[in-house]
Amino acid sequence: MKKQGQLLKLSCSILFGLFTFIYVYCYQCDLISYAQMVLSEGKTHFDRTIGAFLITLALYLIYLFVYGLLRPHDRYLSLACFPSLLILTFITDVPENIADSFSIGAWIWGGSLILLLYVTLLYLLKQWSVRWQSDAGSLFHDLWVNMLILGAMFFLVCNVGNSNKQFHQQLRMEQLAIDGDYDELLDEMAEVKKPNERLTQLAAFALSQESQLGEHFFEYPVSRGSKSISPDEPSSTTYFIPREVLSMAYQVPLWKNDHELTGMLMDGRLKDFARKVKKCYADSVMPKHYREALAIFRQSKEAELLEQQEQAALKEELEKAKKERRSGRGKKVSKKSKSIHPEDSLMSKEYDLYQLLLHTSSDKRVVYNLSRKYYPQTYWHYYHFILHP
Repeated sequence: MKKQGQLLKLSCSILFGLFTFIYVYCYQCDLISYAQMVLSEGKTHFDRTIGAFLITLALYLIYLFVYGLLRPHDRYLSLACFPSLLILTFITDVPENIADSFSIGAWIWGGSLILLLYVTLLYLLKQWSVRWQSDAGSLFHDLWVNMLILGAMFFLVCNVGNSNKQFHQQLRMEQLAIDGDYDELLDEMAEVKKPNERLTQLAAFALSQESQLGEHFFEYPVSRGSKSISPDEPSSTTYFIPREVLSMAYQVPLWKNDHELTGMLMDGRLKDFARKVKKCYADSVMPKHYREALAIFRQSKEAELLEQQEQAALKEELEKAKKERRSGRGKKVSKKSKSIHPEDSLMSKEYDLYQLLLHTSSDKRVVYNLSRKYYPQTYWHYYHFILHP
């Protein structure tokens, strides 16, 4: 029986240690790091490897202490892990709004009640231990019973601790942004199913840092509206990265222009976009999404109106220049190019095909699925199905 008890204790210890370290290191590390940053007011930093090891070690020592103090029945050694796992649940039950309000009131009375029930259970086990000792079971039977108990406790830890997928994704992506690993951040963004403003903000920030906002932004799942990429909007505020850092990043001229142009596209302000984009990019170097947006704009009534307005403005300016030259005060003014970019024939043909797709069925769901299948990484899909669902 003593040897059997030692084998059970070793098995429980190994499983407990592995679960705790993997759970903290692989899943809850960013959340604990955020909680520590908030509670320490940014004065301390949580190291992923060292932090996971120290938490595992501390909880394991508590497990040994509880085992030595209470001595659960030898056939149910896994119960000694419960206080440690309760503490692990507490430190990973971090709310998203911890920076605004932090309270452990529910845990004080709830945790006390749970511990009281736990001690009562151990007391009952002690009272019945004599009868159980006479009915010694096999090692295999006792092992799977303890593994079942451990599995149930692990399940409760995973479900009571904060398991909000988007919250974890955001924290993970922010850590990648801080580390400058923008490619991995964008890989994470590509896996997002339901993007929110905060995730969209991070994708825009990462692409801006690589000067690829106009080329690749709409290839990722993004939320609707330019507020999603505005650092000043509360809905797109980040957790680790200060708002001032995001604002300063968009002060670089190239990044600022791309940020403004992309915001116009997210709002569907194609007329304003067409006016501004010509001042920022020549046709030969214009990013993909900007060319896609112009393909839509050229077929709108606003395009014809804008061209007429600019032609009238150009004519007025030429007339004014002629009068000034006659009076000897003016200089020769060369004709400006049209503000509407020369047609991109290849992009226009692609958009014509896309328009055929839009009319393949009267069922909007069918058309949406076709667009998502064949044109998911275009501004066209965003414009027709995200911006105008």
